[in-house]
Amino acid sequence: MTAIGTGGKRYARAFIEDEGVPFPVLLDEDGAAADIVGTKTLGVGTMLKPSAYVAGLRSVARGHRQHKTGRRPTQLGATLVIGPGNQLLYEDYEDHAGDHADIDDVLAALP
Repeated sequence: MTAIGTGGKRYARAFIEDEGVPFPVLLDEDGAAADIVGTKTLGVGTMLKPSAYVAGLRSVARGHRQHKTGRRPTQLGATLVIGPGNQLLYEDYEDHAGDHADIDDVLAALP
């Protein structure tokens, strides 16, 4: 298993330490991987939606926090589980900050 992060080196280091990530984390500082998988970027309109604000508060309440951002602070993420033969087993694209894949769903998708 490997993760691809959208932040910078300091962000990745803090994420790995805070979350106890037991696998490699690669950096996508120029956005090439984000472009390939088609992730969205966070617009001002999305940031101001009450639902996005509430989701962000819930995310913080669950223990998530914003680390130092990289060159693309408005880049939203995605969670993809890709199996043997490049088979897409699971996908979840973030719609706003604080929108994260459900870890139980991700683990259930692992072969």
